Amino acid sequence: MVEGDKTRWIIWKIVVPLWKATLGRFIFVKYSPHGEVEAATMRFIRERTTIPVPRVWGVLTFQGLPYIFMSRLPGRDLWESDLWESLSESVKERIVSQLRGYVAQLRALEPPTKPPFICSVLGGPVLDHRLSTTGPYGPYRDEAQFNSQRRRGLTVEQYAANYKSPSEILDAVRRAHAIRHSIVFTHNDLHPGNILVEDGRVTGIVDWECAGWFPAHWEYIKALFLIHDPKDPWLKDVPKFIPAFEFEADVDINYIGWSRDWMGVVLEPDFDENVGFPVADSLI
Repeated sequence: MVEGDKTRWIIWKIVVPLWKATLGRFIFVKYSPHGEVEAATMRFIRERTTIPVPRVWGVLTFQGLPYIFMSRLPGRDLWESDLWESLSESVKERIVSQLRGYVAQLRALEPPTKPPFICSVLGGPVLDHRLSTTGPYGPYRDEAQFNSQRRRGLTVEQYAANYKSPSEILDAVRRAHAIRHSIVFTHNDLHPGNILVEDGRVTGIVDWECAGWFPAHWEYIKALFLIHDPKDPWLKDVPKFIPAFEFEADVDINYIGWSRDWMGVVLEPDFDENVGFPVADSLI
């Protein structure tokens, strides 16, 4: 057994069971590659809202891997054993009402007053696999730069030509990316698995590693995108607690898809949304 495998065996066969039987009943430990940002985000939210988020005790690094030590919240996540579908309509309405209030609190937080406007709570890159598949990207100076990332650094015309998009798609992308939204704080991963409930109330919202300042429509797009089954009953409840942006969501999900990494994402002082960033040969 190589050293790395031996260490993992010790952790999962000895340390983890021992932890769960003792302090693990009160303290939750999460491996988070971006632990400092996620910990700072949870502290930021706890200090400024009434949203039930874990209390962060600290971030420790073990063998080069960061772990967040935080309080363990009560409740079960809504994906556990199809919990959401098993609840009565009155309980669902109560939970949705709570979620609507929590999302409103997030969106009421004061955004950055100078560039970059789209960033993590620390002002740096944001983790979003719909923006980049290799890790945190950005920060983005504004929504124009953010939209350029969604188009892989291409102008709207370049994007349509490169992907052989018909004229109606070109027009839809152009109109969607011409809209300028307010910048609001966004959880950015608000699916049932990250919502804890107990006795008909929300007891926790967890997994804040993707959170940050984003255009106002992004929370809605991500909440829809994260549900892979178009028949999932959760989808009809999403617009009840997150402001809906149907046109932007339709364009982004159906015409844009996943972004891929490109080299022009650095903050360019001469950025022009009508010109775009320099494009790698592989994207032309």
